[in-house]
Amino acid sequence: MKFGANRSQLYDAQKTAHAQWSIVCDLWTDIARQEFDEQTWQPLDRQVSDVLRAIDQLSVVFSQVRSECEFQS
Repeated sequence: MKFGANRSQLYDAQKTAHAQWSIVCDLWTDIARQEFDEQTWQPLDRQVSDVLRAIDQLSVVFSQVRSECEFQS
């Protein structure tokens, strides 16, 4: 399996979301924004970062498996 394109899309989406959220934070300054940030944005951002790390780890594992299986033929 190749993870590069999907990982790249997810990373780009996270980067775009960060940029947009930064703009929103400059305009939305009440307690509701702070609650949204703490309860929704930050957990979602952490989950996306966790998924990106997991994709990186799976990519390494699949590359090792592929490499080992190719040499056993």
